[in-house]
Amino acid sequence: MGIDPNILAMIDELDALRNQRDDHWQVPRIEGQLLYQFALVVRARLIVEVGTSYGFSGLFWAAALQATSGKLHTIDLSQKKYDSSRQTFAKAKVQDVIVSHHGNALEVLPTIPDMIDIAFLDADKDMTQKYFDLVWPKVRPGGSVLTDNATTHRKELGDFVAHVRSRKDATSSEIPVGNGLEWTVKLPR
Repeated sequence: MGIDPNILAMIDELDALRNQRDDHWQVPRIEGQLLYQFALVVRARLIVEVGTSYGFSGLFWAAALQATSGKLHTIDLSQKKYDSSRQTFAKAKVQDVIVSHHGNALEVLPTIPDMIDIAFLDADKDMTQKYFDLVWPKVRPGGSVLTDNATTHRKELGDFVAHVRSRKDATSSEIPVGNGLEWTVKLPR
């Protein structure tokens, strides 16, 4: 069983709109497909996303979470993107697996439940370390933090990448797909 046709239709729509928007900041489609497969293989039950944008990556997460009976908590500061992504999720008929949060991720992340399987950090790059520090204690052993733009924003994320790669409680490496992902896995205690 693949991705639901309602979800695929919205993925296609947002993919086409990316060329008309100067503020879409969405992952490339091949990276979205990787996120979907990654969530399936780890049987994710709780995913947290910082940076909803128009909901493109959220659609891939939601497709996997329908199969794993999980939930996505996605956060965006922009009212426009929050409203648009909620409409997208409703059209794709995935609002039952998504909890959309409008607000500052620094305030929302402490309210998210523990035992996160996957956290996806894809917002303002200068805040990535702060988002990571808030989400990391909530990530279950064996869980992951995926940080987008590891290759496209190598300079901006350089200190962050050096930090996660030096952690004693993690292993971290780059996946060169799409914008590039820094994949940080929490080691068992």
